[in-house]
Amino acid sequence: MAFSFKLGLLAATAGVAMLAGTAASAQTATAPTPPAGGFYMANGTRTTNYQTALASWRTDAQFSVDYSKAFLGLEHAYAMGLTGRGQTVGVNDAGVYMAHPLFGSPGKVTGLHTQVVAGYGNDGMINPRRQWEGHGTHVSGTIAGDRVAGQPMFGNAFNAKLYAATANFSAGDFLWYKDAIIDGKIVATQNQNIVDLANTGEVRIINNSWGSSTTLPFNASLPTVLASFNRNYGDYYKPVLDNDVLVVFSAGNGYGVHASIDAAAPLSDPRLRSNWLSVANYSSFTAADPSTSFCGQTATWCVAGPGSAVVSSVPAYEMDWRGILALYPRANYAGLYSATTVSALQNASINQFLGVLNNYLAARQAGGANFDEEAARREVGRQAAAITLISGARLGDPDGFTSILGQLLTSTNNMAILTPAFSRAVLEYADAELQRVLGQYIDYTGAGYAAYTGTSMAAPNISGFGALLMENFPEYSTALISDILVSSSRDLDTPGVDLRSGWGAPQMDVALRGPTALRDTRDVTVAVGTVDIWSNNIGDARDRYSPEVLVNFGADIGGLVKKGGGQLILTGANDYSGPTRVEGGLLTVNGSLLRSSATVGGVGMIGGTGRLLNLTAESGGVVSPGDGANPFGTLTVAGDVNFKPGSFLWIRSSVNGGAYSRLNVGGATRIDGGQVILKADNGEWNLRTRMNIINSTGAVTGTFTGAQSDLAFLAPVLTYSTNGVVLTVRRNDVTVASLGGNPNQTSVGGALDAMINNTAGANRDLSLENALLDASVPAVQGALGGLTGEVHASLGGLAVSDTRTIREAMSDRGGGEGGQTYVGNGVSVWGSGVYGDGRGSSHDGVASFRSESSGYMVGADKALSDDLHIGVALGETRSELRSPRLRSTGRVNSEQIGVYGGAGVGDFQIRLGGSWANADVRTDRTAQLNAFSNALVGDYDGDVWQAYGEVSWSRAVGATVFEPYGAYSHVEYDADVAETGGDAALSGKVKQKADLLTAGFRTRTVLAGGQGRPRLSAVTHLAYTHDLNGDGPVFDAAFADGPRFLIQGANPGDDVVSGGLSFNIQASERTAFEMGYTGLYKDEYYDNRIFGRFSVKF
Repeated sequence: MAFSFKLGLLAATAGVAMLAGTAASAQTATAPTPPAGGFYMANGTRTTNYQTALASWRTDAQFSVDYSKAFLGLEHAYAMGLTGRGQTVGVNDAGVYMAHPLFGSPGKVTGLHTQVVAGYGNDGMINPRRQWEGHGTHVSGTIAGDRVAGQPMFGNAFNAKLYAATANFSAGDFLWYKDAIIDGKIVATQNQNIVDLANTGEVRIINNSWGSSTTLPFNASLPTVLASFNRNYGDYYKPVLDNDVLVVFSAGNGYGVHASIDAAAPLSDPRLRSNWLSVANYSSFTAADPSTSFCGQTATWCVAGPGSAVVSSVPAYEMDWRGILALYPRANYAGLYSATTVSALQNASINQFLGVLNNYLAARQAGGANFDEEAARREVGRQAAAITLISGARLGDPDGFTSILGQLLTSTNNMAILTPAFSRAVLEYADAELQRVLGQYIDYTGAGYAAYTGTSMAAPNISGFGALLMENFPEYSTALISDILVSSSRDLDTPGVDLRSGWGAPQMDVALRGPTALRDTRDVTVAVGTVDIWSNNIGDARDRYSPEVLVNFGADIGGLVKKGGGQLILTGANDYSGPTRVEGGLLTVNGSLLRSSATVGGVGMIGGTGRLLNLTAESGGVVSPGDGANPFGTLTVAGDVNFKPGSFLWIRSSVNGGAYSRLNVGGATRIDGGQVILKADNGEWNLRTRMNIINSTGAVTGTFTGAQSDLAFLAPVLTYSTNGVVLTVRRNDVTVASLGGNPNQTSVGGALDAMINNTAGANRDLSLENALLDASVPAVQGALGGLTGEVHASLGGLAVSDTRTIREAMSDRGGGEGGQTYVGNGVSVWGSGVYGDGRGSSHDGVASFRSESSGYMVGADKALSDDLHIGVALGETRSELRSPRLRSTGRVNSEQIGVYGGAGVGDFQIRLGGSWANADVRTDRTAQLNAFSNALVGDYDGDVWQAYGEVSWSRAVGATVFEPYGAYSHVEYDADVAETGGDAALSGKVKQKADLLTAGFRTRTVLAGGQGRPRLSAVTHLAYTHDLNGDGPVFDAAFADGPRFLIQGANPGDDVVSGGLSFNIQASERTAFEMGYTGLYKDEYYDNRIFGRFSVKF
């Protein structure tokens, strides 16, 4: 790729030298905390080694195409993964060549529509008459050109977006002077573009690589500069402030003069100072580019950027300069051909054109009435184009000195002589001639790259730098970003902020560590969940100013107001002298505030292990000594401390005050109220613990309103001395029972209260009691459910509900072999199996659970007559219960035996039966409270008795038999509970008596077969059951050294609707099979089961 150079090779070798120099200076930087996944390498991989990541960028071909990125230390941003993502930068320039690959990513460039007349550049695009114009494209590529493989370079903030506004510069465009100066049309809106870009609400930065010229020396006094530059902007730039935009201006290419009037706008409107940057061009840390204007009185918002031979994107073209020069004989343009400097070439162009104009005037005067005015004007236009093309060929730029010639034609004095009509016609002829010649000798070849020099190149480098900072600190205001940017600078020229290079050259590694100076009191907003670390030493900006700057800006002192819910950590030795105020989130001072008094209020918190000057805690403000790395640290205040009403002192302590945070005060401590909050570790606390939470060299006056702690049953107590405040702990009046969230928790809490208050028994295991006393309220509330033993009661309720398995099987047989008709005195054998699961939800203080049940039954019955039969049943069921909320599981294995019978009296059926089961119960639960943890095992037996009776009436309607029925069942469960596993083990009895009254109906419908063939029937049932007793299962429990207490369990069988559907196949007169579904339903419980049955008659 061949690069063209604008203004010559002014800084090419300096730029190469800078790469090594900057890399060496960055080696001493402390490695920051790596982003998740590691530091970013230039090749897209990740590494844990910071220096390896930096080196990968410094040696990357795109990064090192010129010196600019190394000059600013941008490798430090890229290694952290910063690319400008999420930022939009406004570009107020000559337009962008949109087809360039550096702008090919989706949504990369948005164009701003302006009010210029047709025929000019608009919507961010280049003036169509000046397709060679590369200035805006070059600037845009420097700021945010995409990083594309195979291209020579990428923009500083290569993942940022661009919002382009076309400024329509006059260079290279003769018609610009005709339309703008003579006809008064709107062709250029550069200042309005700033306002309009700001009003989009989308841009954070607006780059302006343009400005007017001045002859003021850079060291002109402020009164002198104001006399020349002062403007009454009024609220013209208010949208910049309202939308918090950073406006970046190139200082100008005035070869050592003062920065331009636009870069100096804050001199006329001081409100703009924090939102304005002026940028000079330095080719190295030791040399300014010869073409640059210097900062002058913009010094406090001025920096030095890299702008010499900077490579960036341009629309490419090839110009046949030899062919152009061949059109214009050297003899006719001797001065233009003989000039050896830009200045000499400019003067020669002016003189040449003045000669053309004077010749025209002389000819017009001599020609009289026969003078051909039109031909003369055409010739002057041709000469203007010729001078532009020759000078352009000498400069390698089609613009030539168009602007100077246009100014000569449209100056007020000259038009008074030439007439506006003459100047208008000449400009039109000159444009036509210029376009004609260029159309023959210029070839547009698409996208390209070029090395340009000027402050126009330095400014976009700084704008890209700013976009990276805004990505890193997304909540920060522009004023704060600007302070961080300028104060990160490496000092150049005169020590301190001076009139030449301002603050100096911004350095990214410094900027990522926060500001080094503040020009005013800045809001620092850190979002919730974000931790920002400022490790630089932060001072007042004025302390950095050189004497010639300080004389006019001596009021620039810094301060900060911490806002937002996140954390800001200061680790440096900070000596700014403005206020420090915390209104939100946490300010952690691990360094020092040597000259700033701190105030915390609102919803703010201040802490750390550093040193403060003075400290005031207002209402809502929290003082919290220590930090995340050292929660038991000491915060030191050299001067005085004042706690006002509504304030808080937050003390963090390990068990028994072995380590705790504290406040050391070098002056006096005044306490006008507020609270002390003890955040204590859980453990075995000694009531004789003493913590000196405030040590004050000066007198302690006043008292806190009180103290509180997150320990559930221990209260902090404060005592005061002349020079300190001491915190001790004592038992409070809170009971365990009062923390219960439901009746079961309250019940076990009452027993625990009795145990805590019982001091008898020398060999008692007090581990549970001590764990309670040392725990916080949330911890106790979270543990009480696991201490109740509720699983034992709920297993009893589940066992009672599951008696329906054998009861339903026997009742079905008691009705006559599942639909078979008894004939003679035969014997039938049968079997059934069932499987299902259920879920109980939390209700009335009983915890939620999941259950699973399975079992089988076998039996035999004998018909004593056609209307009377009896039978016996045996079986085994298994029920399991899991309750994560109780940290408990349990199962009941029941071996069952039952007898049953039935009799028919006309259309009525009577069924009777009873059963007994031995329940083998196993439970596992965890009782846990902070460090206390018992794995408790219960292994015991229980008994389940039941007796039932049912009366039904049946009536056949077609193929369906309807059978309404009523039933009563009495069930008793009784188990002796015994657990092992620690101090939280329970013993006692679980009992339940249920008197179940059921009303329902059954149907049996013949679907197919019969009359000697297999018969298929559908069987349904629907019923409602109410427990007349209604008490549910109760666990009468006790700890080993505590009183008895009652725990209620789940009662699935009460007030429940049951239903089912099955299909019965009577394969023969002696054999039948049935499969189906049955379930229980109520608000807090449901149970779904499938079953299968068979019977064979002998």
